[in-house]
Amino acid sequence: MAARKFRVAMSERCFRFKPAALPDHAPRKPGVYEFVTFDAAKNPQVLYVGVAMPGTTVQDELAKHMGDEIKPGRTELFSVSPDIYFDYVASADIEDAEELKDIAGVFVAKHKPRFNTGPAPTSGKHASVEVEEVG
Repeated sequence: MAARKFRVAMSERCFRFKPAALPDHAPRKPGVYEFVTFDAAKNPQVLYVGVAMPGTTVQDELAKHMGDEIKPGRTELFSVSPDIYFDYVASADIEDAEELKDIAGVFVAKHKPRFNTGPAPTSGKHASVEVEEVG
């Protein structure tokens, strides 16, 4: 197994987590997404990193969180802040969808989100993983 460095681009901005935003702004494809809030100085605080694998989409997963079908649900998220946003990986140089887990795992390790519990996701394909965020 070799080390792997992924180049990813995040969405152009964070979108407010509300039902009306999902159809217009959430991707209709598998991918990595985050729930984010901002402190008084407008610094982002990542609350959760999720991954939508093939067979589902980021939009589907966000809708499940909104409907309290999966954790963290709307109730848990909005107990932290009245202003919750979502962000997502808009593009990544992955070779197969399993590597989405590697990107999510790096984000979990970096941000230590309060709602991610257990081990960070991984594809198990690489000895180590890095993520470089590009414009």
